[in-house]
Amino acid sequence: MHKKSSEQLVLVRALEYTENLKTEDKTATIYTDSRMTQDSLKNSNIHIFLIEEIRRKLTEMGKTNWKIQFSWVKAHVGIHENEVTEKLAKEAGTNLDIKESHENVPKSVVINELGEISADMSKREWNQTTKGEITKE
Repeated sequence: MHKKSSEQLVLVRALEYTENLKTEDKTATIYTDSRMTQDSLKNSNIHIFLIEEIRRKLTEMGKTNWKIQFSWVKAHVGIHENEVTEKLAKEAGTNLDIKESHENVPKSVVINELGEISADMSKREWNQTTKGEITKE
């Protein structure tokens, strides 16, 4: 599972956990180090399966008076909650019991990810070649 997907899956699980809390105060802040996920949630043109699942869960929770906000935290700086989140994201990414669904992945996502991989490969080849030193400079 892609790292972005595992972070999004952790947010789905965090919402499910929050929804099941027995509390009268139905306000919660969920902390994430993924700005990309937060930006994707705000952009109505993005229809990635897990982003849509988060939106659906937020709408469902809103109907029962939950008020959820997301807050960004800097990654890898010793924040206990962030370390727990990272651990859960890794577990979600390696959990074989979680059914992956590739049928809901938009073609544009696959094209973008392949483009990123291709660009990385080209950059690596460019940096390793001894030809074209003058052009490199």
